[in-house]
Amino acid sequence: MTRAGVRWPAWGLAWVLVSVACIHLFGVGDAPIADDRYFATMLSQYTLQDYLVHRYHTWTGRLPIEAVLVVLVHHTWVWRVLNALMVLLLCHAMGRLARVGTGLSQGGAMTLAFALFVSMTPQITFEAAWWLTGSLNYLWPVALGLWSLVPLLDRTPCGWPQRLGCCLAAMLAAYCDQLALVLVPLTLGLFIWRMRQGRWSGWDLAQVLLLCANAAFALSAPGNAVRYLQEQGMRFPNFADQDVWDKLRIGLGLIGRAFADPRNYLATVMEVLALLLLWGSPLARGLRVVLAVVLLIALAQVLLWLPGVPGQPLYALLPARLDGEATWQLSRYLRSAWAAGSVGALVVACAVAFWPRPREAARMGGVLLLGLASLGMMGFSPTAYLSGMRIAFLCAVAFALVGIRLLVRVPQVHGARAGQVVVALLLAWASWRVGQTAFY
Repeated sequence: MTRAGVRWPAWGLAWVLVSVACIHLFGVGDAPIADDRYFATMLSQYTLQDYLVHRYHTWTGRLPIEAVLVVLVHHTWVWRVLNALMVLLLCHAMGRLARVGTGLSQGGAMTLAFALFVSMTPQITFEAAWWLTGSLNYLWPVALGLWSLVPLLDRTPCGWPQRLGCCLAAMLAAYCDQLALVLVPLTLGLFIWRMRQGRWSGWDLAQVLLLCANAAFALSAPGNAVRYLQEQGMRFPNFADQDVWDKLRIGLGLIGRAFADPRNYLATVMEVLALLLLWGSPLARGLRVVLAVVLLIALAQVLLWLPGVPGQPLYALLPARLDGEATWQLSRYLRSAWAAGSVGALVVACAVAFWPRPREAARMGGVLLLGLASLGMMGFSPTAYLSGMRIAFLCAVAFALVGIRLLVRVPQVHGARAGQVVVALLLAWASWRVGQTAFY
């Protein structure tokens, strides 16, 4: 650590490259899983063009994703190579976005981004990154979408090849429905911000228009309505009976359950960082005590998950669904309310960690809330209890972005030595997670 920020030697990026390679060489299997089997048969029944027309009218508007998917499902080694590159692109983009306005080097930011990425809940990373179908639908669009935001936020000059690439990336990212609902308003907001500063260019306008046009095409596909009705009949037959408040409750339940999971190691890292930085905030002492107690209880859930430790973690007591019989049990609602409240406490604690710069605190709080909204919106989908963990990937990425900024704050508040210790512990933990993913 230096006063200018984190300066990583070459071994930091080498660790990232070796880790990504080991995961894809040894930790990702070739056996088809779930939807992989379905996509593997499609080109034996349709031509590629006929298949895409069929899917557009009967299931989804994700045509570019589906086109790549039905081809790569037969070439898993090609997918492994491309997927490894997408993981690197995701970490690169996260690093570029998170280091804006800090002294953090790009190599250091990318290393921290990867460490936080592998700290996500194992189920989230598996479904969204290490599963062939899941990776093309979530990891790839998110990586491309974040990278497309770099020239809009970073003041570093970009040449026309990168701007063209970002326009193409934004177009492809728009075909992930859930991401498009976040990426479109975010890109529009950044474009308006650049306009007000007088820094916008024709490339910015082109990117916004291409993103919106492709998102509109994907979201207006007639197959979306057909899929909605079919999924409702299969997954949630009484979904139409749920009102807006019921669906908001379902979304909050998904958020609470995701963060109460003791295997959500990213949340654990964020809680530790928030506790380290909480006491320097301008909040009243009583409020700081309350936030600290809630965060400590959340941390205790991780210990209760360990074998041989007495007690039962909150996660085991939460209802898998907040509908049906669960609606008649007040105790389940109270537990779910506590879980959701704990997430709120984490958001507040993380935001006030940036208290010397109120605008940064507001921006970081906004990123966290945007991530939570992307997961909470699943309450309005009949597949809320089927694909909630995959959608949680987008939420986890938002928290990881703020986590990088929190790691930068530690040496600013507690000194360079404390920052070095925290980063060393995080990298040691991440190395263990890489080993678990690649070799066990």
